[in-house]
Amino acid sequence: HHICNANLMRNGADYAVFVNTAQEFDGSDAGARPDEAVSWGKIKVDAESVKVYADASLVFPLLVAQTFAQTK
Repeated sequence: HHICNANLMRNGADYAVFVNTAQEFDGSDAGARPDEAVSWGKIKVDAESVKVYADASLVFPLLVAQTFAQTK
């Protein structure tokens, strides 16, 4: 949440990946989709963003590993 707010100062993030299990129907901040952050200016309109509905303790290590994976 704080990182998204900090991006307001730089006119929005270029990329965003939201990883959580919250659903949109309950109105919580965690349940918001990336397009909600676009409407607040936290993510740029032309940015690439995605929401992954999964437990972060399982998915985050996989995302980090793939980010730094070496290809031959």
